[in-house]
Amino acid sequence: MSLSTTLPDDLPWTEHNAFVLVDGATRRDLPGLFATLAPSSPRVALYDCTRFRGLSDVSPLLVQISGPDHPALDFYLEHAAQEWGLLLFSAQPAHEVARHLRTLLTVELPTGQEVFLRLADAAVAQVLFRGAPQNLFGPLSQVVIPDSVTTTWHRHRPARGKTAPLIPPYRLSPEHNSALDHVDRRRTLLDLDNHLRTQFPHWRAEQSLAQRWPLLEQWTNEAQQLGLGYTAELYYYANIMAWLGDAGVHPHPAIAQLLHGPSPQPIGERVAHAAELAHHIATHRERP
Repeated sequence: MSLSTTLPDDLPWTEHNAFVLVDGATRRDLPGLFATLAPSSPRVALYDCTRFRGLSDVSPLLVQISGPDHPALDFYLEHAAQEWGLLLFSAQPAHEVARHLRTLLTVELPTGQEVFLRLADAAVAQVLFRGAPQNLFGPLSQVVIPDSVTTTWHRHRPARGKTAPLIPPYRLSPEHNSALDHVDRRRTLLDLDNHLRTQFPHWRAEQSLAQRWPLLEQWTNEAQQLGLGYTAELYYYANIMAWLGDAGVHPHPAIAQLLHGPSPQPIGERVAHAAELAHHIATHRERP
């Protein structure tokens, strides 16, 4: 099952305007790309006309699409598993949708501190719109969000009835704030899975991401317990485990000593050395 082929069938394509909101921090070529895919469609960079206009090259981009057969939607769906965008519906035009979304570029923590929000990131949007008050939706009639872990689309709609307009900055609830704390870890696991599938194309290829997820969590936890804090160090550790297979480090005392034994050498240097040894073991094991 793929996100590109499982978009809900009953979306309001004919009743409301449809938009994709894509994360410019993930793909720097988005403005030019969507100018080619949707040359006549309204496109709005959310950072324009805001205090973030100096970051226009990484701005979230709102692109109106004419329907389910639009080339821009096809491109979005092809990359939905990367979670770098949302599908939005509204009875209002693009500039009104953009006006509302700009009020959510920064939010207020429960402590009162104002923080930047990566609004076009699917995991962030899922936290923000799940169970959100009606005024958070503004002119949006529906927010459709891809989830690559469960291979499903989450749909959020505002409650019916009138409500007071949103007065920015929107203040996060403690529950929102706690959930957003987990978004960075989720992204770490997604990036780790992408790294492993790139470096080891056959690694658990028969499994879905949801099936690989517990192992990604386990390896990340083990790396953190060893004191490995940088992304490169986590990747070294995951490489070791992928090269050595299910038996892990226990049949290899030299690697076990590097990772778990006492040593004046920094753990970051030791894990890099251990990765070299694991690669050597795997390479010689595969030779006839």
